Amino acid sequence: MTPDDAQAALDDIRKRHEQSRAAEARHSSSPFYLGVLALVVLLSYASYDLPNPWGGAMLFPVVMLLALLAFVYVRRAPVLRKPSSGELLGGVASGILLVAVLQGLAAAARAGGLPAPHLVAAAVGSVVCLPVAIRACRGAGALIRQQAGR
Repeated sequence: MTPDDAQAALDDIRKRHEQSRAAEARHSSSPFYLGVLALVVLLSYASYDLPNPWGGAMLFPVVMLLALLAFVYVRRAPVLRKPSSGELLGGVASGILLVAVLQGLAAAARAGGLPAPHLVAAAVGSVVCLPVAIRACRGAGALIRQQAGR
């Protein structure tokens, strides 16, 4: 194997790696998955306002919805790869930011005297955060495609 052949093989490996990252980004940022996740957030956070037996009863549909989402996600995935540490850190940071936004909205709704502050916070948070998440995922996909073009 000549050095040119080795370099061509490495370039091909890098190209395929970037193609798989782009396919994964397109798949994970589809509006279907983001919409189901917004529904999970809405159902689980709104259940705080329900009386005692019903609040716990919401756990089963939410867990079943997450299990169904994970199954469909894995079955339809064009590429399965382990996320990088930066991607994991970004996901954790996004989750923390979402919880902070929902807590702030619930506190504002409670201060405003609304009867179901967690439901209002979950609805407003889902409506506001879903378009932000779609734009962020599209931006991440564009960044991956831009890096693949280098």
